[in-house]
Amino acid sequence: MIISVLNTLVSGMTSGTDTFTFGFGPEWFANLDLDEADFPIVFLDQPVPIEFQAAQSGYIGETYPITLFFMYKAELDYTPTEHDSNCIEPARLAIRQFISVLQDSDLIDEVDVNGDALEFTNLLDVAVSGISIPLSIKLNINASVCIQ
Repeated sequence: MIISVLNTLVSGMTSGTDTFTFGFGPEWFANLDLDEADFPIVFLDQPVPIEFQAAQSGYIGETYPITLFFMYKAELDYTPTEHDSNCIEPARLAIRQFISVLQDSDLIDEVDVNGDALEFTNLLDVAVSGISIPLSIKLNINASVCIQ
């Protein structure tokens, strides 16, 4: 369920002149899949844990502690300044926008940054740079559970 929610939110997101695509899978798959990807991309690292919350009222909530990678295509010969201006800073702006999108979405009940974000350069074989961020996303679930 979180994959379809994130896909919907990312597909409608632009930051500056960048339009983002969404990808998901384990890191080893990203190493293969990103060869054909359109950049920039928001990539969901899998597997994704689900934390179920059961309330006395019968409500059963779902929270997803996830890690998202905001990645831009880099060049192997980029200087640190070029990585920063072409990849890291745009990823930082995109993360700020994405958190705002999450906070404004009717699909999301709560969002928290769940630890330290990490800057990276020349990650994976395809040479991507950007920022990974751990988030905790609680979905807004209106489905009721009736036991007869």
